[in-house]
Amino acid sequence: MFRKETKHETKVNINDLVLSVMPLARIEAPEYDIAMQEQLGDGLPTTTGNDVQLQQLVLNLLMNAIDSLHSTHGRRLARVITENGHPGGVHVSIEDTGSGIHPSDVDRIFKPLFTTKAHGMGMGLAICRSIVESHHGRIWASPAAGRGSIFHFTLPANGHEG
Repeated sequence: MFRKETKHETKVNINDLVLSVMPLARIEAPEYDIAMQEQLGDGLPTTTGNDVQLQQLVLNLLMNAIDSLHSTHGRRLARVITENGHPGGVHVSIEDTGSGIHPSDVDRIFKPLFTTKAHGMGMGLAICRSIVESHHGRIWASPAAGRGSIFHFTLPANGHEG
């Protein structure tokens, strides 16, 4: 979807990008008693990309995490973690203590039109995958320890291709 749009590529500090998106994601958090946290790595390399697309990527993943927490009982937490990726890149994780991903859905969640939401269109994660791939990165999901999900993506650092 985004492969042809290469305009407006700049150096992106992933920590600054996460901090720019968190206020938007936090709007809905108080209504559902959701704790929002960021754990930002020090000294991360920059990546090159379209900052608007990368903001949309992080926001989509955060909003999915928040959606999964709406009907969760107990501790409700959505957290963004940034750290050095290997080799030479940045790694971002968005984790939640929500309902998690059913094992039978893991291979389908990034495909267009697949959704587990009653009113979902099934495009959010497909768009996320498209954004990451257009930035020469990788995206995947895994179960969180205890309960919930972790969505990961890596992007190459400036001077590296993933």
